[in-house]
Amino acid sequence: MITMNKMNKIMTIVAGCLLLGACQSTVNTVENKDKNMQRNSVETAKVTTDNFLKRRLKIERVDKVEQPDGLLKVQVTAKNVRSGFFDQIGTWFMGDNPYQITYRFTWLDANGMEVKTAASTWIPMSVIPGDTVRIMSISPNPRCKDFLLSIRENINERN
Repeated sequence: MITMNKMNKIMTIVAGCLLLGACQSTVNTVENKDKNMQRNSVETAKVTTDNFLKRRLKIERVDKVEQPDGLLKVQVTAKNVRSGFFDQIGTWFMGDNPYQITYRFTWLDANGMEVKTAASTWIPMSVIPGDTVRIMSISPNPRCKDFLLSIRENINERN
């Protein structure tokens, strides 16, 4: 037999679960089925992430275009894969909703040597659970023929 005290505890737990579900902040996306764009995808030789980032941000594609002025434009498409109910509880508990990252592009010349520029700084970005983000950059000069993208958790901006 369930006592009134046990019933109150059960109701409190159920209300708490419903409240957590209502606090979910995810992104729903609609896109065009018939795409008219042409992408110049880059085959990624290696994507290395730590275990923390791997469970949160998935790199979906890398596109690169050389513009008429010789500059490279790069777009990396990534998705925050933490969008389910239990993932939301975890992100709420850890204080990483939205997820805070910083990224930096390192530009390389035709010989694979780093091209030092003032633009090689860490840039902060928020990623909402379930959201797809595009991390973009344009090379600082036409000598740049390749790139590296570094992404890390921005623990300084956690809520």
